[in-house]
Amino acid sequence: MLSHRVVSPVRSTPVDVREMESPSSIDHPVAPYGATALPSNQVVADGLQQNENGDVKPLLSLQQVRTGDVISPHRAVLTLAKSMFNAGCFSLPFAWKLGGLWMSFGLSFVIAGFNWYGNHILAASSQHLAKLTNRTALDYGHFTKKVLDASDIPYLRRNSKGFMYVVNVTILFYQLGMCSVSVLFISDNLMKILLDLTGHQVSMVVCATIAIVFILATNMYTEMRIISFFAMVSTIFFLFGAVVIMQYAIRQPTQWDKVPAATNFKDTVMFIGMAMYAFEGQTMILPIENKLRTPHDFLNNCGVLPTTMMLCSLFMCALGFYGYTAFGDGIKQTITLNMPNEGLYTTVNVFLMIQSMLGHSIAMYVVFDMFFNGFRRKFLMRFPNTSKFVVDKGFRTFWVFITYLMAIMIPKLDIMIPLVGVTSGTLCALVYPPILEMITFWTDWQMNMAPWRRRLKIALNCSVVLIGVAAIIAGLYANIDAIIVAFSTDPYGPPK
Repeated sequence: MLSHRVVSPVRSTPVDVREMESPSSIDHPVAPYGATALPSNQVVADGLQQNENGDVKPLLSLQQVRTGDVISPHRAVLTLAKSMFNAGCFSLPFAWKLGGLWMSFGLSFVIAGFNWYGNHILAASSQHLAKLTNRTALDYGHFTKKVLDASDIPYLRRNSKGFMYVVNVTILFYQLGMCSVSVLFISDNLMKILLDLTGHQVSMVVCATIAIVFILATNMYTEMRIISFFAMVSTIFFLFGAVVIMQYAIRQPTQWDKVPAATNFKDTVMFIGMAMYAFEGQTMILPIENKLRTPHDFLNNCGVLPTTMMLCSLFMCALGFYGYTAFGDGIKQTITLNMPNEGLYTTVNVFLMIQSMLGHSIAMYVVFDMFFNGFRRKFLMRFPNTSKFVVDKGFRTFWVFITYLMAIMIPKLDIMIPLVGVTSGTLCALVYPPILEMITFWTDWQMNMAPWRRRLKIALNCSVVLIGVAAIIAGLYANIDAIIVAFSTDPYGPPK
């Protein structure tokens, strides 16, 4: 049994290793995944262990098993994949039109790689800090606060709560933007179906109101196991629709030799913003990792995150390539509008509407997970006789109706949302994770990493942050310019 007392790089007081481990891992030390078990006397610091070669690795890689409201790795892959496969994916062929065929092809893998790196270091940092602070899980906002609380910089410690609020607001705008686009996507496709069936144009507000009734019902559930079930059902509908769309696009005469290889700077930046927005799952990384039954399976080779990112990257690249080369300059803002209005293809629109309804609850889970506990505590302190059931359902109903109001009241929402993607999405994927990783591991890197490797790691993270900031600046310029042009020609858009 482990009995050594060690000094934490974050905390100055001695810590008993037994405090950080589950009983099973105390009685039977488990090796890191795929490695040989090490003697207990090679635990060198809180959250660290040393092998026979002197290499220090995080102790968080010891196998743990969570209980309660948890999901298996397979369901975690489906849930995370579904959070990325959403309405934004079907705008990728149009985004490729903005960027040009081969420029978009290359940038798609670069964007996927940056997203993968940001997601990986975010999850690794959260796992490491949760281990050091004896917490089972941390959401994005509280993770930020805990990192800054443990920092050696007094300014960061004093303002940790303020930075947490900044991160929470960033995520809130991002999730609300995604969910309002889902409402808009459902409404537009419902308008199209009703027009084909009845011959009469139904207003967008009516269609959105019909959709929000079903969306509200799916948002009333609190457990990740139910949300992951919605994700599995939604993924089935999504895959069916995507396969039908892909086979139709592949059967069209290819136009890859007729479309431009690259376009201008402004349109390329617009492509980057839309491609960043297509990777909608950045904010679901920590909620899913927190609910994974075996957290060590999240970052393993062929684990939840690598598998999901690989599948999503290949699918999004294929959809953009074949969709753009099939329709060329005739590609519409969402490829579903290029499908014929008959038989199977009308059914595809229905399936994609259903998957968007279910996907809305997956995206809103992030908002509920981050904000509900604090809201409930303060609300019940002020109104102690209120039923917890009423507080829970009222909170959920409020935020769902916010996405409904955004969809029906904001003019030109479809061209304004990429602005959210290129700002909030880039902050969550490329700016916040490298900064938080450097603060989290700074002491460990100084103690246990060779100087040249430490400098290389810091240079890499700083480069990713600078690329993210540059993408935000360029994206703001390109998107605001496009919004100004759109409003100058048609201030209110088509009637709703």
